[in-house]
This record gives sequence, C-alpha cells and structure tokens, in this order.
Amino acid sequence: MSREYTAEDITWATRRLDIAMSRLMVALAREVGISVPELRALEYLDADGSVGPTEMARRLQMTSGAITALVDRLEESGHVVRERHPADRRRVLVTRTRKADGDLTAEIAPMAMEILKLAESLDDAERQVVGRFFDGFIAIIESTAAEACAR
Repeated sequence: MSREYTAEDITWATRRLDIAMSRLMVALAREVGISVPELRALEYLDADGSVGPTEMARRLQMTSGAITALVDRLEESGHVVRERHPADRRRVLVTRTRKADGDLTAEIAPMAMEILKLAESLDDAERQVVGRFFDGFIAIIESTAAEACAR
C-alpha cells in the first residue's frame, strides 16, 4: 500500500534530510580522517574544480588565516595540492587529489549505488516529479544561503 504525503510531510522530510546529511558529513569526515570543514572544502573542489584559497574561504565563510590552515592540513593529508594558476603565476589554485577522490569514493560508493537503485525503481513520471522537486528545493537552499552570506 502506498502512503499519501501531505505538503507538511514533505516539508518535514526536507528537515529530516538535512539532519541525516549532517550526520553523514560527520561520519564521512571521521572515516576519512579529516574535519567536517575539510570535507566541505573537498566537496566544493569536486563540484567546481580547482579554486583559489580566497574563493574557498568565501564559500566556506572562513577567514584567510583559517583557510590557509585548512588547506595546509588537507595538503599534509594528501587530499589537495597547491598549484600555480596557469594564466597568473602569482595566484595559487587548490586542487583535489586522486587520494581524496579514492578516499571519498570508497566511503560513498555503496550509498550512491543504493540511491541509484531507488531512483531506478521509480517510473519516468515519478522521476520527473522528484527531479523538479529537488531542483526547486536546491534553488531555495542556495538562495537562502546566498542571502545569509551577503548579510
């Protein structure tokens, strides 16, 4: 029997998702041997490629001193490297390493496969509805975060 979801049920589910994702971030960071902010930095690098420390500090809402220490730790653990910017040799880019990719893939691959199976269990119409919901949900989160960061 299929459950009927109200708008309130879905709204509460987004909160439960946030709580579960926070718990997952703590667990993944611990398994990889890094801090949650370090894991967040690796996520940004995975999504956006190499970035400069200033951009990373802005995204993570950290001071330049704090981001320098964070990048130092990630470099020491083998998860990032600092490289000269190809167009401006005065600038530095922070790049994720294969070690970071391997460490994180090993931890999340089983979960990713379960999520893929779940998505494949939906019919095409259901996938379209879920996809539209997530697009809207993510847009709300990003907009709210951008507004909070601007204050």
